[in-house]
Parts: sequence; structure tokens; C-alpha cells
Amino acid sequence: MKIEKLLKRQKVVKFIGDFDKIEIEHLSCDTNKMQKNTLYFCLKGEMNDGHNFAFLAKQKGAVALVVEHPVDVDLPQIVVPDSRSAMSLIAGNFFDNPAQKLKLIAVTGTNGKTTTTYMIKSILEKAGFKVGLIGTIGTVIDDILLPATLTTPDPIELHSLFHQMVNKGVSFAVMEASAHAIKLHKLDGIKFDVGILTNITQDHLDFFKTFESYKSTKLAFLNQKYCKNIVINADDKSGQELLLSTKDKSNVFSFGLNNPSDVFAVNYEFKIDGTEYFLNLFDEMLHIKTKMIGQFNLYNALSAVTACKILKIKTPYILSGLNEMQSVAGRFNVINFDNKTSAVIDYAHTPDGLKNILTSVREVISGKIISIFGCGGNRDTGKREIMGKISGSLADFTIITSDNPRLEKPMDIILQIENGVKLSSKNYLCIENRVDAINYGLKMLKEGDVCVISGKGAENYLDVGGVKYPYSDLETVLSEYQKLKKEKNIFND
Repeated sequence: MKIEKLLKRQKVVKFIGDFDKIEIEHLSCDTNKMQKNTLYFCLKGEMNDGHNFAFLAKQKGAVALVVEHPVDVDLPQIVVPDSRSAMSLIAGNFFDNPAQKLKLIAVTGTNGKTTTTYMIKSILEKAGFKVGLIGTIGTVIDDILLPATLTTPDPIELHSLFHQMVNKGVSFAVMEASAHAIKLHKLDGIKFDVGILTNITQDHLDFFKTFESYKSTKLAFLNQKYCKNIVINADDKSGQELLLSTKDKSNVFSFGLNNPSDVFAVNYEFKIDGTEYFLNLFDEMLHIKTKMIGQFNLYNALSAVTACKILKIKTPYILSGLNEMQSVAGRFNVINFDNKTSAVIDYAHTPDGLKNILTSVREVISGKIISIFGCGGNRDTGKREIMGKISGSLADFTIITSDNPRLEKPMDIILQIENGVKLSSKNYLCIENRVDAINYGLKMLKEGDVCVISGKGAENYLDVGGVKYPYSDLETVLSEYQKLKKEKNIFND
């Protein structure tokens, strides 16, 4: 592809060198993934600057560079104001702007993104549409699951996925929009039909430094630059701020339980096998009975149905999409054992997420809660003590364990969590090995009790020392329960 076609809508500061005979066959921002005739993007990161790898990129097949300032490399260069934003626009052009051929829904927020996208997917498929999905668990195209790289893929991969969706006849694409993706301009040049804000609570302060910076990044996505229609949680503090500050509300819609909203639920009842409620959908009353458990999933459902109604999906499909939807992998997955105890596996890895899962479990059980969780290494350290205090106050017993320590020492993380648990409870134990922690928790269960295992959800690895080892909470729970059953080390009638 010729350079002039790639640069549609892209502002260029200046051109350096001769581009007449250059034909671009590939795009890359990673010198480890270079091929012949590649356009290489020099991106500035926290640790490294891609401009320093321009010569290496040339050696590996680059025929031109996108830079923010000229580099001393004998290759044609396109100088742009922001290489990351340019990569998003150029990637779109390279794949023939597939995003413009899809109906796009983006879900942003700290918690609930994955479940909300799957709810929307379920409703749209009931309406007869082919739906693509991009998020934390992976990418779904025509019912084929591709493994996830990031919550929101980098632009070259993202537009490649959109291109594949178009080729497969997909009509709607629903995706998670992470704060990192917004901050790093991964979504520049894309106009979403609907943008949803689930909530904003503390997370990723290792990158954003302050909650205000994190919040403002999320809110910066919810405007007419990125979204034709906006759906906001009216019960979320940041959502309220956005609603009050938005002057033109013609394309802004709200959902909630406690504050005046366009879409809300009444008479809701939470049980261990699901939730039942009446839904007011823009003044249309619907009876919902779903397998999705807990108040936070009720909020997710409200956001999903609001978006689908905006997209003119008919009511019967909204009903069947919610009522027939199965649980999402790693999100409030309930395992009922034959000794009348249970385990719940959930991805909750933020203070608000942990509070939500423990509160929701408390609402639907008669026994005690044993909470097992850890915090990821080389991530927001400020949430560790907070999460410890939450678990100590909401669970009957807490087991602090390891969860993707990455390059940190697992016990250093555990001790920081312990500082929080000690503020609210004396009923806790530190067990570094996650398998041993789950084994101990299962042994504690008595009739009616639940073991809540948070943090990893459907992840299939443990990241220790920068190496990802195969691991699954679900497989561990099932295998450890069977071991304990054979050893007669669990409660029996």
C-alpha cells in the first residue's frame, strides 16, 4: 500500500526522504515482529523509546518510519505530532477502515466490562446478528475464541481483528475499552455507536499515579469524539459528575437503582442460582429472571439493555438474551459440592470488585465466607492494604495468598495485604502457595459455607518471576476437593 493512502486523516509535520517507490506490506511497533517492507512506528514508552530502535528496525525489514522527531537512520520518515495516535489512524487505513463497516459498542469502567460485553453479545445474537467480541478473556469471531493479549489490543491487532470480523459477516462488534487504551490513543479515529461507563473505582494507579488522572482518562472517552451515544451509571459518583457536566444530553442515557434514570430495576431478589426483578426500560416494564448473580451483575445488565435499546433491538430479544444467558468464564462462577458447600471463582482484583463479590455472596448464603485472594505484583500497590481491610471486614475468614507476583517477592505483597486485614479482623492466615491456600480453604467449609476465590477468574497461568506457569483456579478447586474427599478431610453428613 502506498504511503498517501495510509495517511488519510493523519496530520503530518513533515516528510523526510523519498516515498515514491515505497510499498508498505506490514505495520509494526515491535522490532521482534518485523517483516520485509514494514512501516515501523517509533513509540515512546515508560521504559523504552522506539526511536532508539529505528536502526534495528531497518535491519529487520523496515522501509519507512513514523516518528515524533527525526532520527539518524537512512530511511524515509514521517514526522507526526503523536506516534501512538498516528498508529491508530494508519492501522485503520491499512485494513481499509473496517471499524466503519461495523456497529461498534465500547464498554469502559473499572469493573463489569467483560460481563457487560457478553450480555450485549447474548442479546444481539438472539436478535439474529453475527457478533464479534474483544476483551479480557479473548476475542470471539464467528464463535471462534482467540486468546487475549491485552484487554484492548494495540491498534494494529485491533484493526486486523475488525477486518477479520467484516470478512466473516459480523454486524456488531462489542469490546472493552481500558483506561490504558484511551490514554495511549489506541482508539483514535474510531467512532463507536455506543459507549458505556459501568463505574470508576481505584485501579491502575501504578500507571496513572492518581485516581483523578485515572478517572479523567475514562471520562475523556465518553464524548462525541469517540461515541455517538453514551450510557452512564447514574449511581456511580463519576457517572453523576459526567451527567451533571454534560450540557447536550440528547444522546446521553442513564441507568441505575438509586438515582433517577432512563433504565432501572425494582423488586429485585438475589439468590445463589440467579436474580429476578422487574426492569423499567424507557418506561416499558419487563420481568427478568436470569442466572447472573448479585447486585453488580444487575448493574451490568442495566447497562447492556440500555445500549441494546438505543441500537433499536426489539424487546423480546432483550428478554431472551438476558434470561437465557449463562455465566461468563471466571465471573461469579459457582461450584456446588455434594456436601452442601460451595466455591465461587471471580476475577475481582480491585477494592470495589472484591467488595462487590463478597457482598453479593453474603446476600445469598446462610453460612460463612472464606475469602482467598492476593494482589498482582508490579501493579497498583496502594490497593493491597485496602483490599485486605475489605476482606477482613466482609468475610468470616481470610486466606491471603499469591496472585501473579511477577517480579516482586510474593511474601512482600502478602504482608502488605495483611496490614489491611489486621485492621478489621483477627481471623486470617497467610499461605503463599495458591494451591495450598485453596486446599486449606476447602477444608474449612461446613454446610452452607462458601469459599470465595478472587483475583484470577478464567486466567490460565500464574506469573512468577516474569514466567507464566500453567494454572487454573477452577481446575485447582475441582482437583483439591476430590483429594480432600478421598482423604475424608472435608465435611460430610
